Amino acid sequence: MKVDVVCVGDPFLDLIFRGLAGMPVPGEEQLASSVVVVPGGMANVAYALGRLELAAVVCAPIGRDPAGRLLAELMADAGVAWLGRAADVTPVSVALPGDGDRALVTVMPAPTVDVETLLGITTRAVVVDLPSAPLLPPLPRVYAVVGDPEVAMLAGRLPSSLDGIHALILNQREATGLTRLSDVRSAAGHLASLGTTVVVTRGAAGATAIGPDGRMMDVAAPLADVGDPTGAGDLFAAAYVWADLAGEALEERLHLATRYASLSLERATDRQKGITLQDFRNLLEG
Repeated sequence: MKVDVVCVGDPFLDLIFRGLAGMPVPGEEQLASSVVVVPGGMANVAYALGRLELAAVVCAPIGRDPAGRLLAELMADAGVAWLGRAADVTPVSVALPGDGDRALVTVMPAPTVDVETLLGITTRAVVVDLPSAPLLPPLPRVYAVVGDPEVAMLAGRLPSSLDGIHALILNQREATGLTRLSDVRSAAGHLASLGTTVVVTRGAAGATAIGPDGRMMDVAAPLADVGDPTGAGDLFAAAYVWADLAGEALEERLHLATRYASLSLERATDRQKGITLQDFRNLLEG
């Protein structure tokens, strides 16, 4: 198989409860206005890459439990190919959006890489969870991402070098959590000093990037009316990879990725998030 991007990491079965008046406290029941059940995690990244007209697949163990069977059906409906060996457990996340952010409850197995399946795929690039990056075989271009569980796994135990990573994409909470530095710019600078380009998303404040040369740049996020920000980082990561593979300069990658994530979230439906490349171009020109 030959593709543009392989997303190496678990897809999740996401249950998103929308329209909560507030976050429930222990002993309290809150009513949501709706629930959305969609693929998440690396499935989000692969789906958005496909909407941007890159051939992308997910390479990860395939759960044979009830959650895995439902997730496989949803991914097939979304047109996202899922390749990997059989597994017993499927990652599941419950998302509770509110006040421009979201809380998550997740169950997931330990990160792993299905090297045998991966070696059967020819690709231009890989997106991988940062803890799994050392498990990869030699590959042309590696983009690393993290989530809160990966931050907990790596905080205070970062590798001495990230020079095998083409770019590390994460949000400001993840950046400060990984480095245990309270200032996001200092955190980004520390991560970049390990030998990679670091891209930090900052929600409504936009994004910050710094390369191994120490040059830092910021871009603002466009104004957007977003009710459910779940998947924002996945959309940003997909658009950043798309722009990078298209040869765009770093600042333009940031502009395109922030706009793609914002526009996709603003136009979210009850299905996967991510506008098409043609719609994106039309909105940029409009």
